[in-house]
Amino acid sequence: MDVLNNIENNRAYFKKKIYGVTSFLPLNQPIYASVCFGFIPSLMAENVCIRPPTAMHTHYKKFEGVINLSEFSPTLSISYEDKELFLSQRVKITDAVIFTGTPENALKVRKHFRKNTLFILNGAGHNPLIISKDADINLAVESTKRVVLYNQGQDCAGPNAILVHNDIYDLFKQRLISDLKNIEDRVGPYSDYKNIVGPNSDIDHSIKIASVFKVNRPYCTYGGEVNPINGMIKPTVFEKELSLGGNYKEFFAPVFFLQRYYQDQDLIHYFSDPLYSANAMYISLFGTSDYIHHQLSERLHLPDSILSNTDLHLEEHGYLPYGGQGPAASCLWYEGNRISGSTLPQRDIYHYLIEPFDPLPTPKGEKRHCVQAGI
Repeated sequence: MDVLNNIENNRAYFKKKIYGVTSFLPLNQPIYASVCFGFIPSLMAENVCIRPPTAMHTHYKKFEGVINLSEFSPTLSISYEDKELFLSQRVKITDAVIFTGTPENALKVRKHFRKNTLFILNGAGHNPLIISKDADINLAVESTKRVVLYNQGQDCAGPNAILVHNDIYDLFKQRLISDLKNIEDRVGPYSDYKNIVGPNSDIDHSIKIASVFKVNRPYCTYGGEVNPINGMIKPTVFEKELSLGGNYKEFFAPVFFLQRYYQDQDLIHYFSDPLYSANAMYISLFGTSDYIHHQLSERLHLPDSILSNTDLHLEEHGYLPYGGQGPAASCLWYEGNRISGSTLPQRDIYHYLIEPFDPLPTPKGEKRHCVQAGI
């Protein structure tokens, strides 16, 4: 609703149309993704086709049965074809690709398209939460629960690590685990509408998580229950001192990975690790930190990627650029060049595929790449 109610803010991008947009949707947030990566691009393209991931086909067909997106935008269609067949059908008619997933899978898809196809990648970020010694505990705990438990933890914006200052570590942990215990009766199948944490959309993901839990077994202090039969992964807390190494592993599950640090300068150990830079996206800072505000390199984080006393779920709007400096978090590919940074499909399509051609006269006998948009 937020993006649709405020799409007026993107009016400048809806001037002309390209021909084809192909979108590969994520496993999570099918309704939101369909709006951002399907419906909105259909306002500036003649032919838009979105493909849900195979594991989501059954769910998505139910959604499609409730709301027919093509009724709102006749240029938008949905495909359930095998990925290879889908690619063969779309490769010659696509001007822009919107892909949500891992950089490795993005590369496999991107190689099918022409070099001058705009490729927009929405990947995954580390998105650490930092709870400094002067943080508001109540605010920090509520925000932490929101970003970790949202959608059973199936969110690429979820934090891989929650860095907590020693001075308030015990109080923060106690408050967090107490709150998690209070909602234990609301964890279970969604057939019970009171439940707020249900099974993973991809049941087989629970098997992968079980192996990750095994590796981190010494650090588990709450939860750790995984059911490979129904895909249920219960909220889990791991505790590992930052001095033993930062966590850069994405769980895609309701996992709170707490890492105690003792001094503000200790944060350098997390952000200077070679494993961090590729997935640099956002930081949610509760309280203050001289290191984060004055010493962290802008190569990793521009000022607008550092959120103060809030989190991504309150700050993401859909009509603003989203992403980070890490190329595995978000980037564009165009004419063989990678452009790291946040993405916004309507902006990126306009800047790369419409704006450069707009001022130029149409050569006699040739068709313009863009056609007038009927909006």
